[in-house]
Amino acid sequence: MTPEEGVRAHLDLQGGAPHGALLPIHWGTFNLAPHAWAEPGEWTEDAAGEAGQAVAFPQPGEPFEPAGKLPVEPWWRAVSAPIAHPWRRPRVVEGVAGTSKGDLDLAGG
Repeated sequence: MTPEEGVRAHLDLQGGAPHGALLPIHWGTFNLAPHAWAEPGEWTEDAAGEAGQAVAFPQPGEPFEPAGKLPVEPWWRAVSAPIAHPWRRPRVVEGVAGTSKGDLDLAGG
């Protein structure tokens, strides 16, 4: 799951609206992926911010209470190199001239 998909899944489980605290897991402790180590944290922070969703970023092993003050500081920045690719927003693709979303028949019939 990408960071954006993780935020979307959290929102889906909350009825579509920002609620509670998102706690991203399985990142930040090992460098096992082809992307920069800090990208998941940076991209999750940005995706959650765009959605208005609170997100918790505890340091590995740091306890916190979801109903209390959330750990939101990007702690990974002090221990990682800057990421080469900033958050990539989905591009808005304009429709074909003379059509609108209502005109598209996605079933092909």
